[in-house]
Amino acid sequence: MLLYLVRHGQTALNEAGKVQGLIDEPLSPQGQDQARKLAQHLKLIPFTEAWSSPTKRAQETAEVILSAQPRAKAKLYIDGRLRSRAFGTAEGKLWDEVCCRLSECGIEPEEQLLSRLHDWLSVLVRMHTPTSSTATSPTSPLSPVSPLPTDPFDTPSIVRSLPRPGIARTPSASASSGLAGKNGIVLVVTHQACLKGFLRILTRDEPKSPIDLHVPDSLTINTDTDKEEKMEMVVGNASVAIVRVWWEDGEARGRLEAWGDEDHLLNTDGDEEDVWAEDASGK
Repeated sequence: MLLYLVRHGQTALNEAGKVQGLIDEPLSPQGQDQARKLAQHLKLIPFTEAWSSPTKRAQETAEVILSAQPRAKAKLYIDGRLRSRAFGTAEGKLWDEVCCRLSECGIEPEEQLLSRLHDWLSVLVRMHTPTSSTATSPTSPLSPVSPLPTDPFDTPSIVRSLPRPGIARTPSASASSGLAGKNGIVLVVTHQACLKGFLRILTRDEPKSPIDLHVPDSLTINTDTDKEEKMEMVVGNASVAIVRVWWEDGEARGRLEAWGDEDHLLNTDGDEEDVWAEDASGK
């Protein structure tokens, strides 16, 4: 299984340096452009399913990515466990004004955030665990080298598929219907706090991670230094991380192939599609 973990494109609040949290803003024009560039970057990835946070910015990003797929479009599932972290009274305010007193703003506790993400990832891994475990994982043409809840802390139990205009959809059943035991290439569009949370889940000892993850020494995880000299992971808008997952003796094992990659956003010459086509054909 391949997991493509994507942060949504930019919004007006992102651009203004304000705390967003559960404020449900759509993509800005810049964010729409970022989503289109990412969609071209991932155009030849044959996604078998897609998941998104309930927020407009995440759903819009996912829809743009899927709309660029040249063949069958993957079904998009919306899951509240992938929603942004709630930042309470800090939402809508400048980060620089509230970053040192977030604990006073009624934000979602980190362990609660990690718990819902752990739950979602565990279910996904169980759905894709093959009946007979093998040490194989699908290959990718672009494999790199080196409903918002009323209670913001409540985890919705219902997962629904989101139809896209112009695409015929059969009535959806359970999100796990037809997925059990299959490998796949999975798109996940969520938020910066969730992506950081996934990395923490996958690299800490307790509770046990759903995936025994290896992070190569050669892989660079971007960091930034805030005013208190604490190192924080940087996850830019419309960036992508890739986790390759396989099974050995019934246990999911994985390798972090990319983290917070934004190279696709630097492309301005319009030749990206030809480059990816060459990669896919093995030239």
